[in-house]
Amino acid sequence: MFRSKPYPEVFFSGDLLTVAEALKKKDIEKAKQLAEKLPDIDALGKEHFTLLAFAVADNNVPAIKMLMTLGADPAAKLEDTVIAGSDVSETVAHFSMWRKTTEALKAMLETGMDTEIKSGSSTLIFDVPALEDNDSLKLLVEFGADVNVRDRLGQTPLFDFINVSFDEALYLLDHGADPFVMSKSGMTAAYSVQASLNFMDKSTEAYQKMLIIQQKMTELGVTFPALTPYGERFRNDIVYCKEPKGYRPRAECKVEGVNRFQKPQSEGSKLADEQILRERYGIDAKL
Repeated sequence: MFRSKPYPEVFFSGDLLTVAEALKKKDIEKAKQLAEKLPDIDALGKEHFTLLAFAVADNNVPAIKMLMTLGADPAAKLEDTVIAGSDVSETVAHFSMWRKTTEALKAMLETGMDTEIKSGSSTLIFDVPALEDNDSLKLLVEFGADVNVRDRLGQTPLFDFINVSFDEALYLLDHGADPFVMSKSGMTAAYSVQASLNFMDKSTEAYQKMLIIQQKMTELGVTFPALTPYGERFRNDIVYCKEPKGYRPRAECKVEGVNRFQKPQSEGSKLADEQILRERYGIDAKL
């Protein structure tokens, strides 16, 4: 008899296998009775798979909802990956976003999954596939994901999407993304768009889409040309700190320092910033 993947025995043994086999047969009531007896509904089988991950892989909506009702956690890690001291392990929720269809993701969201599950300092919305691949982004937004959530650098998803995912950037701007957003280092979404336009080939489709993003931001009240990060740091009194480390408002900085990776600002860039500061903000600056 033909069996479709995923195969329960590949991922589980013992009591977990018994539950997975019932899930695979779509015998949800039996699977529930067996799962209720497990000491840990999120116990890892082989390949770091949980029962919920197995149900997601099988696109088994009733199983997903039943397991979550019993306490299965979409934030359960499917690996142990630490980079630069930050836990960036993939979770069941992340796994569900990258399936061919988003039925499993939708089922978990409908059953109460938190839209702000993290990998490292980034929530789910930072890691969505392109809209042309599936509608994970739309589902997360529909279920209340924070489109202005920030990562450790103070950047929102809009920053990432402006660089590589133009349709997604426009979608976020249409659904509440803050077009005035600025990172901890003074980089604004507006300057990111401006800098990209300055270096892009004007004959490309990508350039035309970036122009549309700029137009959308203008409609939302953003003024171009934008200040560089140097200009924004001056305007907002942001400095680089040794303690605590990183860019911060001067009032929060215990010991000021110099970012050795930061190149000096060019004279032309300084003049442009000084003009914007003077004409737009009434600040007479000498950068």
